[in-house]
Amino acid sequence: MSDTERLVVVDEIRQFMAQYVSYADRKQFDRLSQLFAPEATFTIHDPQGAQVMRMTGPKEIEDVITTSVGDATAIHHLFSFTTEVHSPVAASSTVAMEDWIDGSTLKVRGYGHYHGEFAKVDGSWRIEKFVQTRLRTDVLS
Repeated sequence: MSDTERLVVVDEIRQFMAQYVSYADRKQFDRLSQLFAPEATFTIHDPQGAQVMRMTGPKEIEDVITTSVGDATAIHHLFSFTTEVHSPVAASSTVAMEDWIDGSTLKVRGYGHYHGEFAKVDGSWRIEKFVQTRLRTDVLS
């Protein structure tokens, strides 16, 4: 691949992740779930490294996120990222993130990273594996 082709893929992944957080913040969980491949996994770890949750497939991811967020307002920020382009149709990326969830039963602010493995299928990027690691979680009152 040329440098230009690699830069195109890097920008596509950046745009893809921006769409991911846009769907999450607007509670469009049905659209968010469509960003995942049929056999995708989404795993969440706490600041101590313990696995808190593991979801498989778009439907389970949509159902769990819908239930977890509930009435809360969710705000996600994405910061620096690194993307490794494996081919024109495969990439992995680590994105620094912060999220704020403010609801009647769930009030947290978290800091950490998304680690994603992506595949381009029929011209569209999909998440094959997504891992959220936390560096810190603040429970808000």
